[in-house]
Amino acid sequence: MSPKWVRQPEARPGQILAAALEEFSRRGYRGATMEGIARAAGVTKGTIYLYFAGKEALFIATLRAQVTALAELLPGLRIEAEADLGDYARTMAARFLELLMTPSIAKAAPLFIGEINHMPALRRAYLEEWMPQFSMKLAAALESAMAAGVIRRLDPVITARTLMGMFTIFVLTQEVFEAKTVTPMRLEDIAETITTIFLEGVRNTR
Repeated sequence: MSPKWVRQPEARPGQILAAALEEFSRRGYRGATMEGIARAAGVTKGTIYLYFAGKEALFIATLRAQVTALAELLPGLRIEAEADLGDYARTMAARFLELLMTPSIAKAAPLFIGEINHMPALRRAYLEEWMPQFSMKLAAALESAMAAGVIRRLDPVITARTLMGMFTIFVLTQEVFEAKTVTPMRLEDIAETITTIFLEGVRNTR
């Protein structure tokens, strides 16, 4: 069988991560092997070790690649004027949902949930790196909106986690647990509903 991935040195880290996601998703962390990942990536096992210290490091890097794709939405996150709040929030919600509902995220999410309590390095990456990337940056944006009077004063960290939770639980239900096979929904409708519920709770009506 010919390898799935093209051999290009500059593309190797990405190819290895893509192959690793497939293998980890198919076999689980414990069932996947470096040999199998190397075979799927079209490289030697030794080549993987040029980029990753071992299977655990590769596993965490595989999940980190998915987190990074999501985090790229956050640097431009601003809530500056009440008049723009609705349209802006719906646009960002749709973009975020579109990323969360990609097949790669659907594969990564159960891997993360399954290993977070068994892998100290993964827990550290989540608590020290990934959670700050999302919750703290989103909380900072919400804090600035509260200070400007755009949304009412609430605890920004709790508000940020509440918003993230609305998206995360919905996507887990639809994509990971495959509720979409029973109740298929348009991304635009999901974004509109989540945004409306959230905005009605935080909008400053005074």
